[in-house]
Amino acid sequence: MSDELDEFFVEEVEGGDGKKSKTLNLADNPTVLLVWAANRFNRSFSRHYQNEFGISAMEWRMLVMLCKEPDVPVTAASPAVGYDKGAVSRSLSKLAKLGLAEAKVLGNNPRNRLWHLTPAGYELHDRILRSALERHKQVLAGFTPEDVEKFNEMLRLFGENAENLPE
Repeated sequence: MSDELDEFFVEEVEGGDGKKSKTLNLADNPTVLLVWAANRFNRSFSRHYQNEFGISAMEWRMLVMLCKEPDVPVTAASPAVGYDKGAVSRSLSKLAKLGLAEAKVLGNNPRNRLWHLTPAGYELHDRILRSALERHKQVLAGFTPEDVEKFNEMLRLFGENAENLPE
């Protein structure tokens, strides 16, 4: 990364003692803005799903996942939704308790299960989808289709770069 981008990452500030120092730029830093926007988006959508439909945003992701790929094991669902296997498993268990998803056991090991939506799960998925699409359009208000394509391209590159960061 070239030094010419430093203006987006750091800024000079004056402390209470009048001494100048550099610190992270919170107003123009794309990484900070992305995290803040994602947190606001997730918080808003999570509250909406909980208030309107009685499920979390994670459970909504799992409804989408199971709609797209019925009979999926936790090990395949986990990377697809970007959460660890424990979180996916807890979410699926909650969906099962709500009668929205169920699993069938593969072979003799009860831990090897394939998950799919129930008819009630498909019905709730379809209801939430209508609401989610409307909210997605609201959050992208002012974007052209070309803007959305470019934004997606940038987010994919950002994600790839983030994936390659050293631990």
